[in-house]
Amino acid sequence: MHAAHVQGDSQGGRSTRVVESHHAHDWGVAVERGPDWLFLRLQEDGAAADGEGRPLAERLWGMIRANRAHRVVLELDRVDAIDDILIGAIADVGTRMRGDGGFIRVCGLSEPNLERLRSSGRVNGLPHFESRTAAVAPRCGAAP
Repeated sequence: MHAAHVQGDSQGGRSTRVVESHHAHDWGVAVERGPDWLFLRLQEDGAAADGEGRPLAERLWGMIRANRAHRVVLELDRVDAIDDILIGAIADVGTRMRGDGGFIRVCGLSEPNLERLRSSGRVNGLPHFESRTAAVAPRCGAAP
């Protein structure tokens, strides 16, 4: 069973906190729905989870499908260091989103983490933004 907390937000959306584990990390994923976007915020959580042990990409994809989202911002500002598992999950979800006619944007990575993500070669063309606000702003460009 997954732990979740649901509350309203100021824009009439819902915010859900789901805590689940993924290999060496205990990933917490906060889900927030806006009028046109789904926001998924990852953070390492010290709390143990009693989840199904599904891979991170499967859990994220399940959240995206459950919310019928076609525009997703993956917020990574609370991730200290990305690893190959996280890079693989980002690449997998990005591929699924494009295949389903949607798109995903990433925001909040530190410069070293952004460099590691880009140098992996697995997420070519995935836009990265400084913040959630920048990611959803009209006519904004990805960070260089």
